[in-house]
Amino acid sequence: MGSSLISGDTCTFLGWAVLALVVLVLRNRWRPRKRLPPGPSTLPVLGSIHHLTLEFQQKRFAELGKEFGDVIYLKLFRTPAIVLNSLESARELLDKRSAKYSDRTRAVLLAELIGHDLSLPFLRYGERFRKHRRWMHDAVGSKASLLKYRPMQIREAHLLLRNLLETPDNFIEHLYRYVAGTLLEITYGQRLTSMNDLIVQLAERAVIATNESGSPGSMVVDFFPILKHLPTWLPIAGFKRHALKAREDLNAWKNTGLNIVRSAMASGTASASVTSALLEAHQGHLGEEELEDIKAVGTSIYGAGTETTYGSLASFVLAMVRSSDVLRKAQDEMDRVVGHTRLPGLGDRDSLPYLSALVEEVYRWNPGLALAIPHRAISDDEYRGYDIPEGCMIMPNIWAMTRDERFYPQPEEFLPDRHLNENGDGLAQDRELPSTYVFGFGRRICPGQAFADAVLWLAIAHIVAAFDIRPVVDAFGVPVVPPAAFKPGFTSQPARFQCNIVPRSEKIAAAIAHLDV
Repeated sequence: MGSSLISGDTCTFLGWAVLALVVLVLRNRWRPRKRLPPGPSTLPVLGSIHHLTLEFQQKRFAELGKEFGDVIYLKLFRTPAIVLNSLESARELLDKRSAKYSDRTRAVLLAELIGHDLSLPFLRYGERFRKHRRWMHDAVGSKASLLKYRPMQIREAHLLLRNLLETPDNFIEHLYRYVAGTLLEITYGQRLTSMNDLIVQLAERAVIATNESGSPGSMVVDFFPILKHLPTWLPIAGFKRHALKAREDLNAWKNTGLNIVRSAMASGTASASVTSALLEAHQGHLGEEELEDIKAVGTSIYGAGTETTYGSLASFVLAMVRSSDVLRKAQDEMDRVVGHTRLPGLGDRDSLPYLSALVEEVYRWNPGLALAIPHRAISDDEYRGYDIPEGCMIMPNIWAMTRDERFYPQPEEFLPDRHLNENGDGLAQDRELPSTYVFGFGRRICPGQAFADAVLWLAIAHIVAAFDIRPVVDAFGVPVVPPAAFKPGFTSQPARFQCNIVPRSEKIAAAIAHLDV
């Protein structure tokens, strides 16, 4: 009897395999397709990448919004992404449904390679995130902490005026020094005496490297994590060499800041700071995780605040040199309310509605984060009849929200009056102000928002009270008005420009020269 070429067991296996394949094909064919929001066409492997630009992606997303609407679906290589171009959509999803949208996408470049994995803006949602957020709120978000820091903020604002009086051509450096000095002191208890301060130098290098890396989710390695294992000697691994150098600076910054505070505490010379308060609170159970968390909170406060707040201050100066009428109107209000015998304080804020509107317009005209750090959908959801798949990257386009012509006609113009009520004696109540959304959404909103806002307002109020800001003139005496040009990057800052900053009177100049700093 001849033997069968295929055994009975093999036939059974093949039969089940064919049946499983048929079921899979039929299931995929009959399974209801997800109804995704409209968006541009996709290509194999690339997805929608070919529709985007390398720089200023927020503007490209806004352009796509004119074609597809305020909620756009894209495929970034293999990653599904939804861009929210309107404040309404961001409020509905990221605020009202924050339980579903408080996670972060995997940030391979910024978190895993550079080392921002424990920085609050990039920390994945969970218990550790809640701990960091609670610490930061207690440090810079509570009313008690805000009142505690006021004398230091006033002193730093006075020093800013002194520096602008003595070397006005270096105004960019003075603005940055004001923000850095304020944040250095509250974070590490150290007064900034020189921009060569070791923490400042290390932090500046790490922050600049982070900013130049682009927005989270903008690098190919974020979508193909295997690329992070490329050998650094490969020509195409420049991103990794850049990231690892930034990582060295970041780690040095973390350790230097912590060690300086611990040494000061040991010698009994430590000033009150966020870091010293956390170290004292965890005495007796300070494990490795707690140390890493404390270091990360320090870099979160200093790093997140310097670039965005400095960018807003520089944007204010740029707007004023371009809009002398706005500055004059703010000065007229300042003279009426505050007078000429003192400088403004935070207690004057409610009595200076036009100045408040001016600050709101600074937030709108050039938001610090044009594209907010992407959120991640924790589970499947549905919005306006569209499906939002689990794991989808949600990208709030704050820049597009600040250009919504329903609320902001002539959006590229700097017009503070748009934020005032009909009587001009207070901020408008019939629409949301930019300060309510440029700091983020839902459980991911910046916990240091109130502190950063106070730092910005105080500097702007002091400059308005003390100085005129004018264009430089060319060889023929013609004013040279700088363009409204901004640099690409993670945060948005004006391109370098020139202006003349001069005291409003000899009396004001003499008063600034005698300020106690």
